[in-house]
Amino acid sequence: MAGSDQGEKTEEPTPEKRRKAKEEGNVARSKDAGSIAASAAVLLLVGSLGPASYLNFRTYLRYCFRSVSSADIGTLSQVGRATQEAIFYITVPLAFAAAIGGIMMSALEVGLQLNLKLLQPKWSRLDPSSKIKKLFSPKNAAVMSLLTLGRVFVVAGVATYVIKGDFDKLSRLPRVALEPAIVVVLGLLSRIAIWSTLALAIMTAIDYGQAWWRREKELKMTIQEVKDEMHQQEGDPKMKGRRLQRAREIARSGLLKEIQGADVVVANPTHVAVVIRYRPEEGAPVVAAKGLDEMAQMIKEIARKHDIPVVESKELARSLHAQVKVGRRIPAELFKAVAELLAYVYRLKRKKLRA
Repeated sequence: MAGSDQGEKTEEPTPEKRRKAKEEGNVARSKDAGSIAASAAVLLLVGSLGPASYLNFRTYLRYCFRSVSSADIGTLSQVGRATQEAIFYITVPLAFAAAIGGIMMSALEVGLQLNLKLLQPKWSRLDPSSKIKKLFSPKNAAVMSLLTLGRVFVVAGVATYVIKGDFDKLSRLPRVALEPAIVVVLGLLSRIAIWSTLALAIMTAIDYGQAWWRREKELKMTIQEVKDEMHQQEGDPKMKGRRLQRAREIARSGLLKEIQGADVVVANPTHVAVVIRYRPEEGAPVVAAKGLDEMAQMIKEIARKHDIPVVESKELARSLHAQVKVGRRIPAELFKAVAELLAYVYRLKRKKLRA
């Protein structure tokens, strides 16, 4: 039973594993997040510059149509230059806005970090076997098909709803002048684009949530992996330097004093540590300090240096950390468990004194 528990990934990933995963590019991402952000940026730009762009484009079209009646080499070259300018002033701002939107979304998902290691060739990426398995996996194919169909149905549903609301205007377009008809069509297309982007953004958020959940599941560690990582970090000079710096911060914040005057530290055993102090005049045991991950490890190290017992109790440590603030008394529902723990600690102390 112990061997099977050690092989199961039941432990939350340590900060070190999260850091390494992020450096390797293993982060939760949605495939469509960048394109949705780019579309939203383009729509915002069009909404702010749309009227001015429309007037410029209308001026350009009138110029072209007037030039047709007196077409010659000089006029055609002028029309060509005007066309290039019109294309430049329309496409470049939109492309720039799309690029900024995609970059900002990528920064939100991954964070602003420059990792040149990801640019180095990695031959395992060229192995087609894993890609082929994913490509022909029935589960992946079904999920991708459902997502694609979902996007198509969403856009089609939004377009149908918007067009249905403006159907009377569209039916009168053949009897309307060209310019008002263009305004109606552009307004209709803009509403379809805005609502479709919003609907797809909701789907993208759901997809990101699923990607985050899958990544958290993949990063989970076995108890043995946590222990091995702790042993490796104990001999790592960088980790020793980080712990030393953290110890200085703890000493400055007064946490060291709280641990020295405590009776016991409850741990879970890897991610949570809660410092308990009991003084009769306070009426009930008090949570003197608590910490997660690296802080928890530091609390346990300081406690051992000052002969404060460290007792591993996974459920009690998590409950205390979640329910009790620093400086507050133990609640009634946890009092019995804490009292039994303190009685056990006091018995150990008496045995040491007798020895």
